[in-house]
Amino acid sequence: MLDIHSHILPGVDDGSKSMEMTKNILSRYVEEGISAVMCTPHQSAQLRRSAVLRERFALFKEEVSSYPVDFYLGSEIYYYDGMLADLKSGELLTLNDTSYVLVEFSTRAELANIPDAVYELSLAGYKPIVAHVERYDYLEKSSYEEIISNGGMLQVNSSSFGKKEHLGLLKRLLKRDMISFIASDAHSDGRRNVDFSAARKFIAKKFPALVQKFFGDNNIFASQT
Repeated sequence: MLDIHSHILPGVDDGSKSMEMTKNILSRYVEEGISAVMCTPHQSAQLRRSAVLRERFALFKEEVSSYPVDFYLGSEIYYYDGMLADLKSGELLTLNDTSYVLVEFSTRAELANIPDAVYELSLAGYKPIVAHVERYDYLEKSSYEEIISNGGMLQVNSSSFGKKEHLGLLKRLLKRDMISFIASDAHSDGRRNVDFSAARKFIAKKFPALVQKFFGDNNIFASQT
């Protein structure tokens, strides 16, 4: 299984604070049978530092080479005006240097038009993945369809399957097979650690036909290493 969204690169954002913490998180990945992890530190209009992230990632891979996990570098980009130009110039990181890009949006409706942003990125040749889409409770039912028809994909956090307020939306999206990725969004070895148990249980019970899609061999970057 590929975890496409994590903050385990130590000391670069609000995720893992140290290599020790990261190794504790990696132990959980091994326990859960996760074979590939995308490191997606935060980037934004004020925080790009792609060269620094590449350097940190190279050192990180040397440090964790003994773990039976494939690691990739990308980022979680907070959408802003001018993001497309910065993507094209290389100031922002796509996922594993592909056309896939993980994008986070404001939780305030007046500050975000997700379908339009997805369309803009898709038109430029990118494959936008909307991070933790369940957080944007201002989206209308038709908005999810519009995001997908505009070339976007939906990612949800595994922890959201343990929160009653999200289950209605998750069930509706799963019923229509509109979710592309379930990810940990891991930040620490504590409360925000890797835990796919609630997601596995929910999908195995309600949508067994989708178990392989999310928890099987779904590493879309395997041939690009």
